[in-house]
Amino acid sequence: MALQCRLSGATFQSLKLATIPISSSSSRFIFRTLPKTLNLALFSRHSAPKAPPFSVLIRTLSAPAVAAAPAAETSDIKVVKPQWNAAIDFKWIRDNKEAVAVNIKNRNSNANLELVLQLYDKMLNLQKEVERLRGERNNVAIKMKGKLEPAERQKLIEEGKNLKEALTTLEEDLVKLRDELQIEAQCIPNLTHPDVPIGWEDSSKLRNMVGSPRKFDFPVKDHLQLGKELDLFDFDAAAEVSGSKFYYLKNEAVMLEMALVNWTLTEVMKRGFTPLTTPEIVRSSVVEKCGFQPRGENTQVYSIEDSDQCLIGTAEIPVGGIHMDSIVAESALPLKYVAFSHCFRTEAGAAGTATR
Repeated sequence: MALQCRLSGATFQSLKLATIPISSSSSRFIFRTLPKTLNLALFSRHSAPKAPPFSVLIRTLSAPAVAAAPAAETSDIKVVKPQWNAAIDFKWIRDNKEAVAVNIKNRNSNANLELVLQLYDKMLNLQKEVERLRGERNNVAIKMKGKLEPAERQKLIEEGKNLKEALTTLEEDLVKLRDELQIEAQCIPNLTHPDVPIGWEDSSKLRNMVGSPRKFDFPVKDHLQLGKELDLFDFDAAAEVSGSKFYYLKNEAVMLEMALVNWTLTEVMKRGFTPLTTPEIVRSSVVEKCGFQPRGENTQVYSIEDSDQCLIGTAEIPVGGIHMDSIVAESALPLKYVAFSHCFRTEAGAAGTATR
């Protein structure tokens, strides 16, 4: 669920607030923190009567607005070694195949569930074969400790050599198979909460409204009109420098953004949060551990060529890595952080979704 606060108008700037992940049976095979967005809007600098209390809209957001993509072809794809091995409950996925398949469809994911289950079965069979050969190798080693005739000893030596070669090949195959299984399984999305409506933005449901929208006694202008008239934005220069949809903030807009950031940090600090500014480059393994896919055609992550590093798509990624691979004493909980950062995302499939 996301919390949206609007001061009677179009969204001006969004600030990402880090949240504490909650594990539950509905997200048992991949855990990802859920972002909460505080949207504060500005209409104009016209004088106006004292505004009534601003409205707060609380709603459940629809399943991710990600463009549907065809199932990925896997026959010609080279398996990339995962940066880490997620603790995925493959048995649970297999036992709840129908529910997982429906969730994949509802979330417009291109995860290949059938391939995951096939790879899982192959891995189980290969593990059994590896264990069988290891058992035979151990039996040969035990027999070699006894008193043997030269011919019998030589026979066991040859048998042990053959078992070692076979095991080496199978163990290498098992490692590759596990890597491929991890890569494919990490594409399976978390199960959506039952209360989340299925569909796009227009499928969202209003859960509660506090106050009423502000009414004006003059024609209302959107932020693009205001920005142009008040010299707050420069889209033309940004388009030349960076490409379409980029912008420069200018004059009072810069001061407003900084003021909103400062106000937000100050407010949440009163509630016990530790403020952070974060690194904007992180290791690919940290990105994967936060549930993102840093590689592949459908990724929204910018990867740095010839390195194991990525640009962050949200401050939650470096915040999530602060205590990774460590044990936190219960007495130190809860740990509450609020972070501000730039966010770099390719936003695949998001063209045309911007609104005023």
